Amino acid sequence: MSRPVAALASEHESARRLGQIERHDTLAARNARLAAGDELTVRVRRGEEGRASTVEEFQVPYQKWMRVLDALTWIAENKAPDLAYRWFCGTKMCGTCAVRMNGREVLACWEAVEPDMMIEPLRNLPVLRDLVVDRGPFERKVASLEPWIERTAPYPGFPEPLSHRAMKNASKALDCIGCMACYSACPVIGLGALTDFAGPTPLVQLAQTALDPRNNPDKAARALAATGIFHCISCYKCEEVCPAHIPIVSGVIEPLKARAAALVPAMAGHPQTLRRIVSERGRVDPGALVLGVQGLAALRNFPRIWRMLMRGKINPLRTLFRIRTAAAAAARRLLGS
Repeated sequence: MSRPVAALASEHESARRLGQIERHDTLAARNARLAAGDELTVRVRRGEEGRASTVEEFQVPYQKWMRVLDALTWIAENKAPDLAYRWFCGTKMCGTCAVRMNGREVLACWEAVEPDMMIEPLRNLPVLRDLVVDRGPFERKVASLEPWIERTAPYPGFPEPLSHRAMKNASKALDCIGCMACYSACPVIGLGALTDFAGPTPLVQLAQTALDPRNNPDKAARALAATGIFHCISCYKCEEVCPAHIPIVSGVIEPLKARAAALVPAMAGHPQTLRRIVSERGRVDPGALVLGVQGLAALRNFPRIWRMLMRGKINPLRTLFRIRTAAAAAARRLLGS
């Protein structure tokens, strides 16, 4: 009889690994499924910048404790010496070996192999060749955000007193190894020019200083204004793939949103309007939200309004008369309004 999920979860510190346990996809489970000499089927997406990619298949003999990086190295040494892939440390420190394995972002140097693998380059970045992506767009974005501290007060000397409360969010961001796995997994980045979202990796890099109490608030405001941070949809895809287990949404992006709302209120039009409506009425009023964010200009898109009305998404009478629910008082109390 299998043990309850809660009991399994208690054996592992992070709930992010619960899905792996349920699917018997842990490191130990994978290695137990394979014996030395078994053949792995490894398909690699290959191509160069400006050319259509192709998928090439290889049979790789399994060795105990084999990682994705070991499989790529075997292919490069025995079958395809022109295979392009990137790594430096091989010990989960440099972050340069990140790829997509069977549709999810992993560190090749740390991820155990599977019997059947599809290896692809990271998404949302230009592919230079095979599995090597151009990190230039990410690095230029990070540099444009000026992720360093400018003090408003003189350095007090060593040791500098810093409380855990003041530094807890900035310190979480310091664990980032810049592997770009979260950048590849982000669906908003995949929308391209439709948004100006900087992406999770640049935001984690920025958080190291923007959430630091020693940093000049004016400088933090300038950087946050260039991030498009409120385009983040809090889908947690970034947290799911982070090899450093950084709470990217809950511990980095949400605190950055709060700081952006305080320093650059114009950026937070949508969340502030939503907060005000819920506080006043005890519920979300989609009609009031659209009008609050877009103003009367929203009325110009009559086809969209008609579709929302027919589907019951909006109720003009409730919006017009500002009808409240019994939860309004509790909402005001919870939201501190």
